[in-house]
Amino acid sequence: MTISPEQHTAVRNWIRSTAHPLTTVAPLEDLRPLLGMLGGRTAVVGYGAGTRGAHELFALQARIAGLLIGEAGFRAVAFDQDWTLGVRLDTYVRTGAGDPVALLESAEPFCRTAEVLALVRWMRAFNETHPHDPVRFVGVSPHGTGPSAYDTVADYVRRAAPELLDELESCYEGLRPQGEVDAHTRRFRALPDRGPWRDRARAAHALVAGVPPSDGHAWALHNARVIVQYHELHDHDHDPLDPHNMACYERFFAENVLWWHRHTGRKVLFWTSSSHSAKAPGRAIGSPPDPADGSRNAGSHLQDRLGDRYLSIGLTFGRGELATYTGATPHRVPRPAPPLVESVLEDDTVGDYLLNLRADAPRPVADWLGRTARSRAIGPHHDPDDDTAHHMTGGSLAEWFDILVHRRHVTPARSLHSGEPPATTRL
Repeated sequence: MTISPEQHTAVRNWIRSTAHPLTTVAPLEDLRPLLGMLGGRTAVVGYGAGTRGAHELFALQARIAGLLIGEAGFRAVAFDQDWTLGVRLDTYVRTGAGDPVALLESAEPFCRTAEVLALVRWMRAFNETHPHDPVRFVGVSPHGTGPSAYDTVADYVRRAAPELLDELESCYEGLRPQGEVDAHTRRFRALPDRGPWRDRARAAHALVAGVPPSDGHAWALHNARVIVQYHELHDHDHDPLDPHNMACYERFFAENVLWWHRHTGRKVLFWTSSSHSAKAPGRAIGSPPDPADGSRNAGSHLQDRLGDRYLSIGLTFGRGELATYTGATPHRVPRPAPPLVESVLEDDTVGDYLLNLRADAPRPVADWLGRTARSRAIGPHHDPDDDTAHHMTGGSLAEWFDILVHRRHVTPARSLHSGEPPATTRL
């Protein structure tokens, strides 16, 4: 995205006159203007950054969670983590049963951090003081669906329609993982024909859907649906344009967030990365050496289904150091350069700030916000000497986000075993 000197000046002046400064990473007072930006109809907030390796951005996500849970009635934090792991973490935040460190050790690498652990423990502390109005932990990915989902379905059928249990178990024969789920997934993907397994998962879901509803039916039915999602996700042959079947992931992330919101009637915070939460109908991710590939993401699906009841917050940053998902030494990220939008958002005279992108803006600013953008998107690998090649594009800032939170400088996210005492009572 090129910008003329005059337009650059106009954007900087607008930010300086409109943005709300962020002054601290502890109390929530500086984030309070966010409450007035939500709107009374907001049901789901999706938010994330262009990296999952920065302590300060994780801390901002946690502080926003604390504000929206404590003062805006949000009662679920949905992570793009495995559904069955999410159930175990939810048990911990509701009851205190389980070891959150051990549970997070089995999460995706970008959630094995001290910052996520601090949030999970804060959620547990919140629930100890709100036992009749708890906040819940939800995993919205089906990628590693474990035996507990099958057990949930079978237990319900055993209670509600025992005459159908044998038929259900016949559908699930061989599908239920034995031992490590990753090994089970590799065996499934190695099958010459995965279709019959997928079809039996669908048949089981149809069977449960036909059971007369009683207490626990909706929960069992959605667990059966997650099992179907698992088989649809992994029934995927290598596609050079979508090698990880991300289009399927994105659709299921949105489906499971929406199910939780509609099933519980409560507002949901979708904690993820900006590549998943941005709400433009098209976005492409550039991650060298691969060219930018585009697909619809979860945020666009949520926008389609919820309209203005979905709100997207993007977290951007300037420079510093990031941790990697691979355990390698943290690496530097240089000051953003054109055409990255962060090169315009970065303003040392403003500092860190919260910015409502829906606020009135003069024409030069509105034009810039509406133009196709290139924003940082740094995954497990990053080349500081080719920084601008790691990006998200395919939409504009105004299409992607309703609100921006910008942080000038970042330091590496902390590991689960960093030895730093986690926050338990406040964020």
